[in-house]
Amino acid sequence: MVLHVGLPKTGTTFVQSLLADHRDELRAAGVLYPFVRPGAMFHGAVEVRGSHDKFGLGADQVAGTWAAVCERARAFVAEGRGLAVVSHEVLAGATPEQVRAALDPLAGTEVHVVVTARDLGRQATAHWQEEVKLGASWSFAEFERDQLRADTGPDAGPDAGGTRPHFWHAQDFADCLDRWSGGVPAGRAHLVVGPPPGAGPEVLWQRFAEACGFDPGLVDPRTAGVANPSLAAADVALLRAVNDRLRDRMDRATYLRVVKRGYAERELAPHAEARPRAPYALRDLLADATERWLAAVRSAGHPVHGDPADLAPVTAGPGEPGPDDVAPAHDPDEVARTLLARAGGA
Repeated sequence: MVLHVGLPKTGTTFVQSLLADHRDELRAAGVLYPFVRPGAMFHGAVEVRGSHDKFGLGADQVAGTWAAVCERARAFVAEGRGLAVVSHEVLAGATPEQVRAALDPLAGTEVHVVVTARDLGRQATAHWQEEVKLGASWSFAEFERDQLRADTGPDAGPDAGGTRPHFWHAQDFADCLDRWSGGVPAGRAHLVVGPPPGAGPEVLWQRFAEACGFDPGLVDPRTAGVANPSLAAADVALLRAVNDRLRDRMDRATYLRVVKRGYAERELAPHAEARPRAPYALRDLLADATERWLAAVRSAGHPVHGDPADLAPVTAGPGEPGPDDVAPAHDPDEVARTLLARAGGA
């Protein structure tokens, strides 16, 4: 079976959408995307990570979910019906102890781990705006200072003498492969390289299917809906300002329901244009980290699916405006009042 553990913002929602929307025909062809109940894959991953509070969930809502998902997958494989694919990007940041706990219910099953990665230029702005969608109000300049250029930066490991910034921990595909490959035999941890801008949806799907070991032709990737779309630069500026105004005025669960999912993802994202791009000044920092991580992957002998050159950082050009050089798309005060009214707290 296959555990697809992310990384975040690397096309995971696109892949999961295809797996879920074509669950019946995939199962008939010998590829199971296990269904236990709606949201079970996410709840199971949150249970593994112990991060239910971050996502506004109670411990009782996720308890036992991971074991149930794994049992469905394990039984399908044990019966000789084909392979099973379990996928969620929350798993990417698992500690070695959490990795061992995640693999325990699959003892006796041949497990392959798949890590998807995308160039760090697009990942930097995607990570920043995802934090904003989760309630942060920091500028990209602050994100760059506190995350991208922190002393415990791209090469810092667990013994670096400080806490590694979340961006580097979340996006270090070599470190993720190292943590997850410790629980599987050599050659069973795979890197899938995300395609460059402008590539068709079939490229990522073909690379992912190759790593998993099934025929990509079982599903037409053009049938996927818009998966976790990015916000426009002006909308990120708006959401940052709105978050400032909503601070401490909504509980976590309400914020995620009303602001993140209801407003940012359903109203702003579908109309996104002029998406933010990482400043040109970050190109060397991001490129150097990418090359070091690729060297570590090669040294470990992990199979790579796709062209490593596609991981070259995509940034703005010299002198082009940065992510902070944009005004909010609408009046933040008016939007904040509207969202508070929707939450019943006007």
